[in-house]
Amino acid sequence: MTETMTSPLPSRHAVRSLLEGLVGRDVEIRDGAPVPPKASNIVAVFVTDKLAVSALAVANIEAGARLGGALAMLPKGGVDDAIDSKDLFPSLRDNCYEVLNVLSAVFNVPNAPHVRLYEMLGPNGAVPGDIASLSASVGNRMDVEIEVAGYGKGLLSIICR
Repeated sequence: MTETMTSPLPSRHAVRSLLEGLVGRDVEIRDGAPVPPKASNIVAVFVTDKLAVSALAVANIEAGARLGGALAMLPKGGVDDAIDSKDLFPSLRDNCYEVLNVLSAVFNVPNAPHVRLYEMLGPNGAVPGDIASLSASVGNRMDVEIEVAGYGKGLLSIICR
């Protein structure tokens, strides 16, 4: 068997199942708008063992805060405060990072490169040009609205090379 050099786009079912299992709440996934790589959003950069960028996950502040809050079972009011402030408090940032770290599992399938989370950019940080270009690509991507039971909605884009 030959290993491909790109990550396959995961199914919506795989993403939903992983998120539900991780946060312990129902997660709905529907069609959504592409999430741009602007500074107020969160960009997860996934790389292969050779440090080649293989995939991205771009989430708006709402998705990042709601998933991170659900992971730690934080009160919804605190999550809403973070969204209103357009930033993630340190513990919420750590929880969002952990959700994105575990999300790398949806890319690790047979005959594809091993992928891991390399870094989480934002919110309120610069996005390098090559990452912004990849996140704006129109080909191999999934743009969804997620709704975490008890926490609310947000947007998530997954882009594979």
